[in-house]
Amino acid sequence: MTAGAQSFGPAFGLGVLLPVTALLLVALVVAARRAGSMAGAFVVVALWMRYTAGAYHLYMFQPLAGGLSGNALLSIGVTGFGLLFVVRPANLALKWLLPVYALVALALVSAALNGDPTGGINAGVKYAYMIVIMLAVFQALRVDPEARFMTWAMVAFLPLIVFQFLSLALNLPKGSEAGDGLVWIGGYNHEAAFSVAMMTGFMVGCFARSAPRGVRLAFLAATLIGILLAGYRTTILAFAPLALAVFLSGLTMSVRRDQRAPMAVTAMVGGLLIASVAALFYRESFADLAAFLSDPAALIKPPRDFDLLERQVMSGRPLIWSSYIYAWADGTPLQHLIGLGPESWEGVFKVYPHNTVVATLYELGWLGLAAIAALWTTMFAAAVMARGERLKLIAAHFAFFLLNMATMPFWQVEGLAFYGLLCGYTVHAARRRSELGAAAAAVRAQTA
Repeated sequence: MTAGAQSFGPAFGLGVLLPVTALLLVALVVAARRAGSMAGAFVVVALWMRYTAGAYHLYMFQPLAGGLSGNALLSIGVTGFGLLFVVRPANLALKWLLPVYALVALALVSAALNGDPTGGINAGVKYAYMIVIMLAVFQALRVDPEARFMTWAMVAFLPLIVFQFLSLALNLPKGSEAGDGLVWIGGYNHEAAFSVAMMTGFMVGCFARSAPRGVRLAFLAATLIGILLAGYRTTILAFAPLALAVFLSGLTMSVRRDQRAPMAVTAMVGGLLIASVAALFYRESFADLAAFLSDPAALIKPPRDFDLLERQVMSGRPLIWSSYIYAWADGTPLQHLIGLGPESWEGVFKVYPHNTVVATLYELGWLGLAAIAALWTTMFAAAVMARGERLKLIAAHFAFFLLNMATMPFWQVEGLAFYGLLCGYTVHAARRRSELGAAAAAVRAQTA
């Protein structure tokens, strides 16, 4: 589920990690005790453990037991504990989970038919982790519909913020993926996972409505700056819709109801100006993306047909995508339908697919694409149905979709945590609207 740590650097020594972790643990205990429910406390602790483990990647990526790394064992432990002690069995029957179950079933079938059951089990564990986070968030909100526990969930992201600050203070940068500069990721393994985790923190801050205004703004600013310092272009681009939605809704809701229409227009103009400035600032970083989008078909071709310049476009992503697509096309008719098996690319390709759609086509075939499309469509429809904060929910789902177009959050535990948290919040908001609508209809029927 993660790449080898030896390919990356630098990392903090235990002389920094252990005392800082001890201080962060104090904040975690306070947050867990005040989360308001066991489910809420579980979410806070599970996220904190994952993000803290990221700073220990030199140790957590090493095999510890049964050939499994420390990170893998941590994910399995969190998933098992959640299923046994947190998730209510009845909630496993929520209709919103049907596309996820379809993905799990298809992963197991594809793995078995391709002769690699281990890949199917790994995929099943990953999706189970996402389900556990999703249902824990859903259950916490059922107890706490005003989402007060989200304020305490912000504590889970302190390891990211603190360690990134320390990497700046101690001058521990990392070379960027594109090789065009330095990035600051707090001694973590890679900017992709770190920036997705930071983006998750920003999303949590968006929904932490009960947090003191100053604390919430400071947290949003810290995670926004953290994403920019991480310098991962995919996350910066995907993050833009959510940041814009927060800006628009924040300004609009800050005035009286009768003033919201003109403020919405003002906020939209301001948002467009900010977006224009950002586009100018990052125009060189995304120049190759614009070139690709102008004629994407020209760069999806047999890998041998790529010239030297084309191999550099978007850090080589079109070449990577083409390699996977043409490898899938060379498969059998059955593999076209169910793919070559979960995680079957490992040992065949040097790098992962860098696109969830391409990865799903290669691993799970046409049926996998149908299942992942059903999941995204179902959750986006739930966001449209949501009661309250609809704009931010829709923007967050669109941001996650963009993230999947040039990296693979479904392959990273950090990405699964992001989507599980987002889907849990979304399903609760959609269910709440349905329940309130039914209650209002019952009242009208009684008074008629």
